[in-house]
Amino acid sequence: MMTNKRTFPAALCLIVLCLGFSFAHGQMTGSAFQSQLHSQVYQSLLGENPSLYRHDYLPMGEGLSHPLKSLSTFKGALGEAFSPGQPKQNLFSYRYGALATDFNVLAGFEASFIDDKDYAFLYKGWRLNAKIGEHLRMHTHWYNGSFLGDLDTAETDPLLDGYFKRFEHRIQHDNLNGEIGYYHDLGTLAIGRGRFQIGNTISGSIILNDKVNDYGYFLAEGQIGAFRLSMLHASLMADSTYSIFHNAQVNGLNYPDKYIALHQLSFYPGANTELFAGETVVYGNRSLDLNYLLPNSFWRAVEHDLWDRDNVMIYVGMNQKLPHDLLLYGQLALDELSYSKIFSSWWGNKYAVQGGLSLPSDFAKFTLEATAVRPFTYAHFLNHTMYSHDGRPLGYAQGSNVLDISLEANVPWRDYLVWDTQLSWRKRGSTGSSWQDNYHEIFAGMIQDATAHWFEGEVSHEYQLKSSLSILFMAHHKFLVGLDSLKQDDWQHRLLAGWQFDF
Repeated sequence: MMTNKRTFPAALCLIVLCLGFSFAHGQMTGSAFQSQLHSQVYQSLLGENPSLYRHDYLPMGEGLSHPLKSLSTFKGALGEAFSPGQPKQNLFSYRYGALATDFNVLAGFEASFIDDKDYAFLYKGWRLNAKIGEHLRMHTHWYNGSFLGDLDTAETDPLLDGYFKRFEHRIQHDNLNGEIGYYHDLGTLAIGRGRFQIGNTISGSIILNDKVNDYGYFLAEGQIGAFRLSMLHASLMADSTYSIFHNAQVNGLNYPDKYIALHQLSFYPGANTELFAGETVVYGNRSLDLNYLLPNSFWRAVEHDLWDRDNVMIYVGMNQKLPHDLLLYGQLALDELSYSKIFSSWWGNKYAVQGGLSLPSDFAKFTLEATAVRPFTYAHFLNHTMYSHDGRPLGYAQGSNVLDISLEANVPWRDYLVWDTQLSWRKRGSTGSSWQDNYHEIFAGMIQDATAHWFEGEVSHEYQLKSSLSILFMAHHKFLVGLDSLKQDDWQHRLLAGWQFDF
């Protein structure tokens, strides 16, 4: 990342980071990389991040339990599969001492209606959850399916966030999410494949968003007193290959190694207040860098000493609970820094700011949020340092040079019907709006002097209304209907419907 050599004070990492996993007073409350507030408007029953799923282990006797034990258990399972209420059994369950394991199969069908470009997704899968005691946990979530209908439109579906195979009449796609972790009040160690969101948000994180393909990661967190240290190191997919061989087929698979590393310090001065600060760095085209495994260091300075070739971002944020359970939150991401130009229109003043209020009530939860992202934020100049994963942005999903104001309402009705809706207004400028912009090409010879202004380029305004109705009255069936309407020049509408069987 290009910066001047005067860096943030080393105090940013606070003497902090010797915390590690010291066994002292303090208690973990979830992961710093799994925020409390997410958008609840889903366009698919597979759209919810599996990393946020929390499995309920039903009380059972020791041994293996399954519907085929006897004719009566089979009849009972068959009746439950098509009955209202809460699930009382899984396809397979095993209990032995402190070990509890549940295995469920999935099947589903989803349809999208877009003018005359309709398509559908038919899939099957399974979910495995296991734990030993209260601290050692494991989960796996896998699905595989085919898109049918208008395949060109199907390729724009949010589920197609990674590798897929297109045949003449279908698109084949699968995905896997899973983790093995040790979770304790004082610390966490986990290895898995998943995705994370940093900061409370409904429109998408400006730091790290989870609207991307899953990636392999190592997670470590520890808490001592009012401080928590969190660290994440993950393997990413580069967005394109490097052509360095004479064989075109080999070049077509020559994706350079790509990684993202994050460390974050969270401070809890009171029961209702959280302050946090951290760094992210995207690097690659080399093996795993041990410099970015050291949590108690200032990575911006480290990156300078590695010849300024990686992509570093600094962020800060806060969460404050107010009376009546009102949540006030905000975060700031700095993708560039030059003290001498900080109040100028220099293109390198790249930052994003986001804040909102969330208020739960007896009948609904309402959240209002505003986000502003400067031009060229998240942009870099190498394939393996782009702030992206597998062709999708890791930063704000709406891009840069944008102002977004979103309002979301989550309205549950009893225990089996939930209506979620989000209305957004955006103002965009076309210049510097994409993470794919190579600023060394755009500002060749003018890196130190070029300027960029808010909403520079072609200005556009858009409105988006997304709504979904979740129907959960049956024990092992879920239903979803929804609408996604976007107005740019004209209104475009997408109707959707989904069904999922989980037993």
